[in-house]
Amino acid sequence: MSSPHDQLAGQSSPGLGERLGVAPAELKSRVIDFYNGLNTYLSDSSLDGYVQFFNWGYLPVEGRPDDWSGSLPAAMLDRHAVRLVLELLGPISVDGLDVLDVGCGRGGTLATLAARCAPRSLTGVDLNPRSIAHCKQTHGDPRLRFFQGDAEDLAFGDGSFDLVTNIESSNAYPDIDRFYREVNRVLRHGGHFAYTDLLQPGQFGHARDFLAANGFVIEADRDITANVLAARREAAQVQLRAFNAEEPGAADPTRAALMSYFLAPEGSEFFDHIEEGRFEYRILRLRKIADCIEL
Repeated sequence: MSSPHDQLAGQSSPGLGERLGVAPAELKSRVIDFYNGLNTYLSDSSLDGYVQFFNWGYLPVEGRPDDWSGSLPAAMLDRHAVRLVLELLGPISVDGLDVLDVGCGRGGTLATLAARCAPRSLTGVDLNPRSIAHCKQTHGDPRLRFFQGDAEDLAFGDGSFDLVTNIESSNAYPDIDRFYREVNRVLRHGGHFAYTDLLQPGQFGHARDFLAANGFVIEADRDITANVLAARREAAQVQLRAFNAEEPGAADPTRAALMSYFLAPEGSEFFDHIEEGRFEYRILRLRKIADCIEL
């Protein structure tokens, strides 16, 4: 007999495009519009120099093992978001590597690696032009470079990188298999793919099957949903106020739905669906052992 969690996980839960009533062909433009608006708001506010992350963060939970054994100052800005980056990498050493962050947002992941590790180069790519403009203006480390681009059509040569990271971005990709193929293509043999996102359980099942059949070995597969929800409980309401999303009438229905998806405050429908098991937030660490065979 299946458990209540299995029954819930098996239910069909709409993806981002379905929940917004947006066709796959329009999803990218809607995502660009949303992040353009968010970046414009930040650039016009006192927050612009402080907000470098758009991820939901990670908070240690008693009784659950962590992959990173260090500690961060309690008063550190973006502490939960930085911790998610460090948890994702876990035992992977970044020193001396050429790193690509797909869906780099405002550059926080690469800035964290630049400050805490010794990579050879750090490249960020994001669909949103305003995010890339912010990165180029804000991050001055000479190892860092940023490009506007599409995760499903990466403008880099075969075998250009030792490590590809992707944090909380792939859920908005209309053709996720194409993204997985591109990650394989731009990675060198033996290189790592450090991947974390919030997806439906069936989507993670597909990811495991597709990646394992197309050149990757899975070295770690960890459910961090409880850790991410703990971070949401602590930070989401503060972020809603900071992003000016609580003023009555401040957002049209599509923007309100995107903001709820973006921040998932406790008590929101999306937060409840995650608690019920309809979505999982997982870390996958994979190593490339062969070229992708999928056309």
